[in-house]
Amino acid sequence: MPRALTVESAFGRVRLDLSRAVIEHPVVEIELRLGSGGGRITVPRDAVLDVEGLSTGWKDLRYTPRRPSRPGGPVIRFSGAVGFDRLRIRHARR
Repeated sequence: MPRALTVESAFGRVRLDLSRAVIEHPVVEIELRLGSGGGRITVPRDAVLDVEGLSTGWKDLRYTPRRPSRPGGPVIRFSGAVGFDRLRIRHARR
């Protein structure tokens, strides 16, 4: 997984599965630019998320923070904008 990633889609739905990604950096920056299509993102189980820099348009973000299963998990920092559909972020189950 790179240190910084930009995901951009004007009309399509985005599905990003990072559950098995090899994350070698302590902090990963993901910038989202989603237009009318929503998105579903799966992050590793032990990841700590920062969604403060993410703005949503019509629908709110669906994310429930969870306690990391192991200390020292990567921090994934989201920024950017989601337009007219909903973004769902969840932790992997395994």
